[in-house]
Amino acid sequence: MLMFLKNFLVRKRAGMPKSKAKSSQLIIFEDGTLYHIDLRRSDNMPHNVLLVGASDRVDLISSHFDMITFENRNKARPEFHTIVGIYKDLPVAAMSIGIGMGPIDIAVNELHALFEYDHKMDSWTFRKKPRINIIRVGTCGTSLPEVSAGALAISSHGIGLDNLGAYYPIPVRERDPLTIKIEQNFLRTKIGTINPLAYCSPASPTTVWALRKSAEALGEGHNVVRGITTASPGFFGPEGRQIGRLKTAFSSGDFRKIIQSFNVNGLKIINHEMETGILFRLGHEHLSYNVGAICLVIDNLATDEVITGDEAKEKMNVCIKVALNSLVAFSNK
Repeated sequence: MLMFLKNFLVRKRAGMPKSKAKSSQLIIFEDGTLYHIDLRRSDNMPHNVLLVGASDRVDLISSHFDMITFENRNKARPEFHTIVGIYKDLPVAAMSIGIGMGPIDIAVNELHALFEYDHKMDSWTFRKKPRINIIRVGTCGTSLPEVSAGALAISSHGIGLDNLGAYYPIPVRERDPLTIKIEQNFLRTKIGTINPLAYCSPASPTTVWALRKSAEALGEGHNVVRGITTASPGFFGPEGRQIGRLKTAFSSGDFRKIIQSFNVNGLKIINHEMETGILFRLGHEHLSYNVGAICLVIDNLATDEVITGDEAKEKMNVCIKVALNSLVAFSNK
């Protein structure tokens, strides 16, 4: 009966022609549908979004909703999958976009257009800047021996090991001193000399606070680590994983030593994944959205500890609850 009620009001997009796209700059069809995320304003996308990489995690998140009201998957690009619903009286969306920096670049740009561009008037609504809350929910690794697999990592900053941030510069006068210090110190490391375009961007402090408070309310405060996240443009080479005959610029041992010794004002690099750097650069620094990230640590590069299967799923459900409750906390402020 509960599942029936949760799905009773589900609205799915009819497969109607979208007609010709309007522009090569922002590819948007005449009905307002954005090319990649396959959403339009009339879909009533809520301003509270949990962003994930894998599409099956969208289904897992939506299992926590009290009601599902809308679902859409891009048939041509199925990694873009969105389910909208209600959680504790709050409209929320779970959205998958695929893995890595490129999909984040696409998703944030098109969500920005979805929320702030009126395709009928062909104009941006900059004077009515909406309050948007975006939290990335994902998995990650760590190089710190003291961080156990199964911990929840909340990102205060993201260090992008890619070069995408260079295409979205932030004037120095608009950056906070701590972020600049983290970036400058990292660029002095061996990784920074190999890639001098690495960059650092902060999460929204409000989001970091909400995630921590939500974890504590669920009795998970002891299982939370907060600090800096590295976001790699690849899974293997950027973290020193040498596979077969493929040689990398540094070894996994070199990578761990750099990470374990890095400390700026008490902030350590607590985890590694592939998205937060550019998410924070675009979503928070450029657009001033409330943006953050919480990831389940599934492996430890220093101890070789790994969690999988039912244990990982159970802990991911906790991670999801923390993120959802954080969105509720925003709405109550």
